[in-house]
Amino acid sequence: MADTQFDYENPFDIMVGAWAGHSIAYDKHGAYKATVPSLCWIRWIGEGKKRLRYFQEDQGDLDYLIIRHEESYDEVENTVKARAFDLLIDGKTCISDPHTSEAARCKVEGMQSRPGNFIFHLNILPYETSDKEKHPGAHYYNNQYFMNPNERQIIGPYILDDGNMKLEQVIAQTFSRISYDIPQKMLRIEKHHYEAHHLNYEL
Repeated sequence: MADTQFDYENPFDIMVGAWAGHSIAYDKHGAYKATVPSLCWIRWIGEGKKRLRYFQEDQGDLDYLIIRHEESYDEVENTVKARAFDLLIDGKTCISDPHTSEAARCKVEGMQSRPGNFIFHLNILPYETSDKEKHPGAHYYNNQYFMNPNERQIIGPYILDDGNMKLEQVIAQTFSRISYDIPQKMLRIEKHHYEAHHLNYEL
């Protein structure tokens, strides 16, 4: 693909496309915890390349799914989790739009530190877990490195916002671009998510 595929004057343009990858979590002692496969797609919304939509579907703990399969369960629990937010772009910086999908759960700030390197701060707000327990929220400091235009590595600490700011885990991610354009089946997933949550959906 020619270099003109991306607008290098806009630092975030290189992120646009469909990606497949996985996240690996380690505890604060460096011990392996889990692997979660993901599909992710990123695209511009509207004119002028000022709004960047990020949509990711995590497919659940891969180790757990394998164990369920090996134990011959007929059905695997639905563990898919969607992450959806729009980033408002201003030169080399961005913030999440407070009116989009994840606004009540997560605030995002980001910047390009040098070409191909990005730093994001995800402030995950307090929430109630599926078993009705209170989670205090957390901060995920997400450092992204483009090894080339089609491969990116991500790593950063996940810190509990419990008053002590304790390191809970480190998350390492690897993503490979699978398409420059967003496949229609992925856009259908995105549209369904927005409609199911009664959110304004823009093409």
